[in-house]
Amino acid sequence: MLLFAILVKAQNTFYFMEAMPQNTALNPAIIPDVKFYMGLPGIGGMNAQVHNSGFTYSQFDEFAKNLTNIGYVPDDFVNSIGETNVFRGEAELNLFSFGFRLKEKGFLSFAATMNSLLINEAASDIAYLLTDFNDISTDDFPIIVEGISLNANTSLKVGFTYAHKINSHLTLGISPRVNFGQAGLNTSGMRYKIELINDNIEEVQFEQTFSGMAEIALPTEINPEALDQDVLNMDEGLLPENWAEGLKAGDFLKNPGLLIDFGATYEIEKWTFSASVLNIGNPVFKNNVYKLNGKNDQVLLTETDKIKIQVPTRFYLGAMRQFSPKWNYALLLNNHFYSTGAVTTATASLNGYIGKILSTSFSYTAGYKYDNLGVGLRLRFFPGMDLYAVTDNIIQAVNFKNANWLTVALGVNISILGHTKQPDTNELPVEIN
Repeated sequence: MLLFAILVKAQNTFYFMEAMPQNTALNPAIIPDVKFYMGLPGIGGMNAQVHNSGFTYSQFDEFAKNLTNIGYVPDDFVNSIGETNVFRGEAELNLFSFGFRLKEKGFLSFAATMNSLLINEAASDIAYLLTDFNDISTDDFPIIVEGISLNANTSLKVGFTYAHKINSHLTLGISPRVNFGQAGLNTSGMRYKIELINDNIEEVQFEQTFSGMAEIALPTEINPEALDQDVLNMDEGLLPENWAEGLKAGDFLKNPGLLIDFGATYEIEKWTFSASVLNIGNPVFKNNVYKLNGKNDQVLLTETDKIKIQVPTRFYLGAMRQFSPKWNYALLLNNHFYSTGAVTTATASLNGYIGKILSTSFSYTAGYKYDNLGVGLRLRFFPGMDLYAVTDNIIQAVNFKNANWLTVALGVNISILGHTKQPDTNELPVEIN
């Protein structure tokens, strides 16, 4: 089970930052203060968030290191987690993006991104599954983890975002995207068991079995060596050896599904009110999909026509006041609807320009096990090029080993700024035409 992923999606702080075209991903009705931008593959942007409810990395590391110590009671740590542990991780990598202003009436952008999602809810005993089984006392076997609900998928998203000014007050936005599913996994109420079958000093052997149902979607056909008729050999990999070498471009465009984002902003005097709903849709996997049924120490595999794996719907509601030509303060409410339940956060932020080459955001976010200061910076480090870095929790980002939440966004934009909110545009650095 993946409980700690290197997903280190700053969202709330990002929302109201100036001259940041990426915030159209949070509300398609936002018209960024740029005339044109381009995000190059890889460096064009990465954003991610990770949350683990029951423990931090440091706490788990101490638990794992002490397992071999005489007198250590590992159940003390497991009991401190609570009845269940919930992990949520999301990551997005920009493959290519660009956008441009449509005179004074709107903004149009195109983007291709690779996205990953992992949601895991299980009994607190899952902590044992993340350790080296050889370090666990033989008296603690068998290890049984109940109630494992796992939702994971990786997808390629390609689409456009269009914002249009209806009048001087109202702007509407829409972002339809084709979601190409690459791989997915879905379980509910699964039971995982690890037994010690040989405690010989020279060779310790373990047997791992699960009971319950699981649905999987693979990027290629399942490894034939992992099958004995309809029985899955858990010791073999699900994918054939060197499977990635046989992939073609068309293999990444399978399992298409539609996701749509809607957004709106309403300006009245110095105030702007905004709302958006993201990820409306229910993508379906139809290629290389299987159902696993664990029963009586065997895992039976059958092919199936399709499986559905949830993509969390997100809702944003914001209010912003422009109190000077360069600065605004804002409040944002954010709700993520995961399969494990809704997660709500609220952020107050101060956003604006500092000098000629820097725009920034300072924020405070409150949420479940998550109260922290955030910072966003966009620096024009070279004519026509912006470097940005954003996090909702700067303190925990620095001290990540003791964090239950981590969020970060990083990238480089090639852009021509709009300067619609800056009175001293003649003093700004020369832009690329």
